Amino acid sequence: MLMKSLERAKVTNGRYLGAVGLMAIAYWLIGKLTIEYLMLSPTQTLFLPTAGVAQAIILLCGYRYWPAITLGCFFSLLGTEQIPLMVVVFSSVGATLQACLATHLLHRLDFSPELKRLKDVLGLMILAGVIATLIHPTITLLVGCLNGWLLWKDFGETWVAGWLGNAMGVLVVTPVLLTWGSEFQRYYYRCKTPASPFSSFLNALSQSLPLGTTRLRLIERSPRQFLWMRQVEVGIWLLLLFALNWFVFCSRTRSATISFPLEYLPFPFFVWASLRFGQRGTALGHFITASFAVWGVARESGPFFSRGTDTPQIFSLQAFILVIAVTGLVLAATVTERQQAEISLRNSEASLANAQRIAKLGHWDLTISSYELFWSDELYRMLGTTPQGVKPSFPQFLEFVHPQDRIFVQHYIDQALFQQKPYCIDYRLKLINGEERIVFEQAVITSSHITSTIQDITDRKKAEIALRASEERFSKTFSASPIGISIMTLVEELFLDVNDSFLRQIGWNREDVLHHTPEELKMWVHPQQHLKLKKQLQRQNQISNVELKVRQKSGRVRDWLVSIELIDLEGISCLLMMANDITERQQAEVLRTAKEAAEAANHAKSLFLANMSHELRTPLNAILGYSELLIEDAEELKQDELVGDLKNIYVAGQHLLTLISEILDFSKIEAGRMNFHLETFKVATLLWEVETTVAPSVAKNLNKFILDMAEDVDLMHTDLTKVRQCLLNLLSNACKFTENGQITLKVFQEAIDQVNLNGNPTLDSELLSLNEEGINEACSLPDVPKTCSTVIVFQVIDTGIGMTPKQLVTVFNPFTQADESTTRRYGGTGLGLTITQKLCQMMGGDLSVISELGKGSTFTMKLPKILRCLPGASEDTASDSDF
Repeated sequence: MLMKSLERAKVTNGRYLGAVGLMAIAYWLIGKLTIEYLMLSPTQTLFLPTAGVAQAIILLCGYRYWPAITLGCFFSLLGTEQIPLMVVVFSSVGATLQACLATHLLHRLDFSPELKRLKDVLGLMILAGVIATLIHPTITLLVGCLNGWLLWKDFGETWVAGWLGNAMGVLVVTPVLLTWGSEFQRYYYRCKTPASPFSSFLNALSQSLPLGTTRLRLIERSPRQFLWMRQVEVGIWLLLLFALNWFVFCSRTRSATISFPLEYLPFPFFVWASLRFGQRGTALGHFITASFAVWGVARESGPFFSRGTDTPQIFSLQAFILVIAVTGLVLAATVTERQQAEISLRNSEASLANAQRIAKLGHWDLTISSYELFWSDELYRMLGTTPQGVKPSFPQFLEFVHPQDRIFVQHYIDQALFQQKPYCIDYRLKLINGEERIVFEQAVITSSHITSTIQDITDRKKAEIALRASEERFSKTFSASPIGISIMTLVEELFLDVNDSFLRQIGWNREDVLHHTPEELKMWVHPQQHLKLKKQLQRQNQISNVELKVRQKSGRVRDWLVSIELIDLEGISCLLMMANDITERQQAEVLRTAKEAAEAANHAKSLFLANMSHELRTPLNAILGYSELLIEDAEELKQDELVGDLKNIYVAGQHLLTLISEILDFSKIEAGRMNFHLETFKVATLLWEVETTVAPSVAKNLNKFILDMAEDVDLMHTDLTKVRQCLLNLLSNACKFTENGQITLKVFQEAIDQVNLNGNPTLDSELLSLNEEGINEACSLPDVPKTCSTVIVFQVIDTGIGMTPKQLVTVFNPFTQADESTTRRYGGTGLGLTITQKLCQMMGGDLSVISELGKGSTFTMKLPKILRCLPGASEDTASDSDF
């Protein structure tokens, strides 16, 4: 990238240096020719074209090309005889400063090098030709006098000659280079490679023809014929101009035979160029004429050379050149501005006609003084007629008005004509073909004219009628729709309108909803979902059948099926929301699904219990009884080899009986027939019994058991058997799934705020949430308040296999275990934890678990310290002092 930038910079710098070199060489050649032929003496200078060249270089190419002027001027003067080096240097600097200062002043006037405006021509004459040209001769001659090269007595005459020479150079040469240089730049970039220099010259000059009437007529012909004709015109003009200039300024025969002045004969050619060829042709004519005039003086002929004294009339020559330059440039600029104004006027009229045709807008204009009426072309088209077929008049116009509206329209026209009252009316036109059109007319009255515009509004009226019909249908549909419909702004989300169904669904009154936002009404239950839908709506412009949860005025949460579409309402982006309350339908669907699942589960459970529990329990009791008898007999007969096998049979039978008992317990819980016996007991005693019972299971898998009981845990009033069963289930599970690990039973109590089990409990985080549903189901007395201020927390912590998050979700589901491999390895029905949780809930507590795979599990059982009103068994009483 850097290498490409360097190469590009080298190419750019090379082009710049090459351009500067070419310009300097051109300036040097012109300077040499000027010194050789146009400077008769230091005090006699015909004119200095180098000043015009320098001015054109800076105006066309920019300030960065000033070295070309300095170098060209320096080398053109360097070899000149008797001019000191100091004068040469300062003269080069003066020429450069003169061109740069004039360019700076012209740029402040918004100067255009095409010289098509009068202010550009006057700016070039005054700023560049009069003011800036003071710099070069002043600097050069002052340095020359100070250096001794020029005598002070000759300063004034020499300075005037130098100033006039610079001024003529700027006014004659600069316009030619500016106008032709700018045109050749455009022509080059447009055509890139011209066919030939002469063809390019003719094309560029002929393209300067102004867009007057003549050129417009020529353009109507074929482009090739038009180009040929204007090239012929340019050729004739050039030939005649060259011939006339030779005859007037250079012909010695004419000078010898004709004595009266002929120098102003070329002026008609300047007028011709101003009218037909613009500034480029005029500037070229000036340059050609000035060149012939100077050439005539140089060859000692023409009207500016006196044969009686053999001396050139330099001042007359300079005055002539200045007069033709100023006159021609001003005339060409004036003509060009006028033609451009005419073109602009015609374009405006054409644009107005096009706009009226597009808008179907005609007009008539009445001149009050002469009572002359004018109809526009569009009005004729609206009436279906032509200017040749109908003469403009009010009676004729009324013939096109619908008969039912004719008197109405005539009344307003009469008011405008005789009472000078403007009007705005709608009425119908009946055209010749029988078609009826609706128009809108507006008349404006001034002191001299009455102007009225007539616009065809038939399509707009039809659209308005259709729009009103559509709005009426929408309004009826909006009001009568059973679906809730609302319109709200997109940005602020303010409700603009809602129908009655929408109000019924949210429970608010209309005045409470309009000009309020859903956030102010607290409608959105999940604001994040609402924001997500809003972003989606901005991408898609519509959303269909999205379920949202909406809060009613009463606080109830309802399920809505919502469709939203982005609409434009009178230039405001709005949302059209259609909502349907599907809460009952969803609830019915949930209930239906739950009913089907419950029926299927109940059927499976019934089959399982029917096939397993009752069929197995009776023979199993017999097996256990006979195995006990056989063990006693074998011990009495001292047949020790049989005692171990018989004990295995007994243990297996007990295990099977436990499984069957769990199934029966679960069946009782599901049927609501579980009986509870409330009693007061010491927790320490309960824990000792549990520890003693679970000790063999702990030792079986080489585990370590730790009992951690808080000192403030003493008595508890609940069903001792159920609590013991729950603890044994949890500890048995811990022992079963832990090997060479540690099992901890941690017991402590926590105080809670008073809880009304018929309402929502108010608890601190991590404390017990009493199960209202379980207590009410167990007691069958949902209206009786049960209160408790303390809970006992039993935590069983093991370092066993743990569970995954997916397993934690179903750990308390009946007849499930972690996975099939767990079932095969550890056995069981999958009802132990389910029964334990159900019992805890029925005793007013709950069971929860936290676990991590491979790091063990923690089961937390929270039970109220005091529990009353459980059905079934009698209750052991205890005074409050016991607690």
